[in-house]
Amino acid sequence: MNVHSQKDIRLAERRLPFECIALVLQGGGALGAYQAGVYEALAEAEIHPDWVAGVSIGAINSAIIAGNEPAERVAKLRSFWREITANPLLDWAAATHSFAPKGNLPRALFNQFSAGCAVVAGAPGFFSPRRLLPGSITTGPLRARVSTRPIN
Repeated sequence: MNVHSQKDIRLAERRLPFECIALVLQGGGALGAYQAGVYEALAEAEIHPDWVAGVSIGAINSAIIAGNEPAERVAKLRSFWREITANPLLDWAAATHSFAPKGNLPRALFNQFSAGCAVVAGAPGFFSPRRLLPGSITTGPLRARVSTRPIN
């Protein structure tokens, strides 16, 4: 029988009965904010994954988790999500929330407006829209723009 220190025994008791804990995060935009909350709950329960992987926004969250010390991960995730969800064009709406009309139609219009702002201005610290370069749009029929050369 191996001799363990008291600290090792307490740590083993908190450990789930698995050899390896993996956290796999999928993509889906706002789902990433939910994932950050799930990771925060795992960290509070002192469950630290051995492996982290993700796709799309899940990959970004995974990189933040894997790229920081365990004590800093939750703060870094919060900082990232605060930065990319801030929208200076819509800050006035948060200030006037109590005066705003309630219901599904105003909410849907606000969501469409917010999405339109993201398309036009991007999300600071996260992405900016790709601008079309002059000359990148050609005119004329499609067949004139498609190469007909055989591929060798």
